[in-house]
Amino acid sequence: MSSDRTFDVFAVDAMPRLRRLAYAWCHDWHHSDDVVQDTMERVYAAWPRVRRDGEEYAYARTTLIHRLVSENRRAWRRRESSVPDESLPVPVLADETDGSASRLDALDLLGRLPVRQRAVAVLRFLEDLPVAEVAHLLECSEGTVKSQAHHARRFLEQHLVPPTDGARR
Repeated sequence: MSSDRTFDVFAVDAMPRLRRLAYAWCHDWHHSDDVVQDTMERVYAAWPRVRRDGEEYAYARTTLIHRLVSENRRAWRRRESSVPDESLPVPVLADETDGSASRLDALDLLGRLPVRQRAVAVLRFLEDLPVAEVAHLLECSEGTVKSQAHHARRFLEQHLVPPTDGARR
């Protein structure tokens, strides 16, 4: 099978998962598509080496995460994300007095976490990566990963509304 053909097969399989990962991080489908496209261009450029090592998805995920982390460090991105957009719907927290309040989507809540907690939550809870690998990807200590995961989990547990008995499957 040619190198381009194997990349095509890989891309078809990996792009939906990378797109969900990017969306969980930035909470914007259009931006997710842009980041995944950039990631796939970088993976394609390194494809002979990546394929030889046999860690295609890990390489793509690492490239995606590095792109997102780097982007969050840029001043223009911080300014852009700190300006509220009145046209976007604001997630409404469940009314504690109303037993039939609808559940919040976990992805909506991820967008409300601070950047470092969001990064750790996405990698630990969605990608199910071990602490050591998350620490390596985010270039921080394992203790930082554990602490950020703990804070993110507490926030998510406090704000997620359990389904009512009628909504359980």
